[in-house]
Amino acid sequence: MIYVHNTMGDKKEPFKPEKKGIVRMYVCGPTVYGPAHIGHARTYIAFDIIRRYLEWKGYNVKLVINITDVHDDMIARANELNTTIFELADKFIKKFFADMKALKVKEASVYPRVTQEIEPIIETIKILEEKGYAYETKDGVYYDISKFPEYGKLSGIKPSKSITGTRVETDRYDKRSVQDFALWKKAKPNEPFWESPWGEGRPGWHIECSVMSSKYLGLPIDIHGGAVDLIFPHHENEIAQSEAAYDVKPFVKYWLHTGFLVIEGQKMSKSLGNFITVPELLEKYDARVFRFFIATKHYRSRVDFAKDAMVHATNTLKRLDDFIQRLYEVEASGPCNVDAIISKAKKEFEQAMDDDFNAPLAWRAIFNLETEANRLMAANKLTKDASAKIIDFLKDINRIFDVFSFERKQAQLAEEDMRLIKLREKLRKEKRFAEADKIREQLKKKGIILIDTPEGTKWRLAQ
Repeated sequence: MIYVHNTMGDKKEPFKPEKKGIVRMYVCGPTVYGPAHIGHARTYIAFDIIRRYLEWKGYNVKLVINITDVHDDMIARANELNTTIFELADKFIKKFFADMKALKVKEASVYPRVTQEIEPIIETIKILEEKGYAYETKDGVYYDISKFPEYGKLSGIKPSKSITGTRVETDRYDKRSVQDFALWKKAKPNEPFWESPWGEGRPGWHIECSVMSSKYLGLPIDIHGGAVDLIFPHHENEIAQSEAAYDVKPFVKYWLHTGFLVIEGQKMSKSLGNFITVPELLEKYDARVFRFFIATKHYRSRVDFAKDAMVHATNTLKRLDDFIQRLYEVEASGPCNVDAIISKAKKEFEQAMDDDFNAPLAWRAIFNLETEANRLMAANKLTKDASAKIIDFLKDINRIFDVFSFERKQAQLAEEDMRLIKLREKLRKEKRFAEADKIREQLKKKGIILIDTPEGTKWRLAQ
């Protein structure tokens, strides 16, 4: 049984999707007015691993990630660059997909774009207006949160009774309460717009996720994910408008949120000069190393992207790569039962991941397996067949993490070392064993281990 930490209620619950064997999953996507940053990368890698683990457990996962391609920030950026939001979106959607591919994030089932979903968005706003949850003003259509008594049930943030339902003079928008949020924004000069019952305009930010998640997944959604900073107001507003419009409670069964990513202990900010985009990340670090770095963290934890941490991730992944290569190089035959070691590792791994996707504990099971296998290799007790079983287990785990390299690399020796190996083989055939043993010891001191087999002399590098 899988248990997940549900932000709604702030507790761990058994995971039981609405439909047996099927998981309907929605993760808030990017606003495409610039390149994705490493905070985005952390979130999408984390949910990619959750999605892959659910698939590894046998679930059929349908994942929807929306693309916000009309937004105040997009309009401002397009005007700054003297282009349109459509051209801007096309450019950065391509970059986003390229970045996700580099980070080995599997494609979602659907990537709906706001600008292609205007009609169902308008229909949902009309429903909210007809039910009395929404009202029109001179600058847009707003959701009246005073009509939804459960507002704040996700975040725990309740609207102040002193201002709910009153006009706040300092609020620059024409709405009843400062906490009411826009469903539709009436167009201003030189802004993109669509026709609607309320005149020319465009959707507010929050409504898109309610409409696209329900359209492509149905209700209720099993898992709704996003970064922790989306809990309020974005996800809180999604709940209010969705449960009011669609008459469904709960709108989402399980809310999952990733923790913050900071840079050397500080919040990432352009003003601090520590804002790192994914392309900038990939110029400096191997994408596989960053994915491994994130894969070893709990998805809900605060992650500190620091130079020392990346050096550690680089070295650890190299150690695992070298471990896999040594497994390939094992040539010994004979009895060696590693089934119990693998079974123990798999059991511990699965128990950890079943417990709210506890990746750090799951990796401990893999590292323990590595230690046991290295012990057997050092004692020359690991056989080729046993090594193959361990490799198969790691390949199975890699379906989830996608960080290991299974490309079999043939180590290269210096020409002089290869000449000595061939000379030693010749001496052995001539039964000049004392001279052959001297060459063996000479090569051993250089870290080259020779293994005599019926097929000839094999070699490997010492651990």
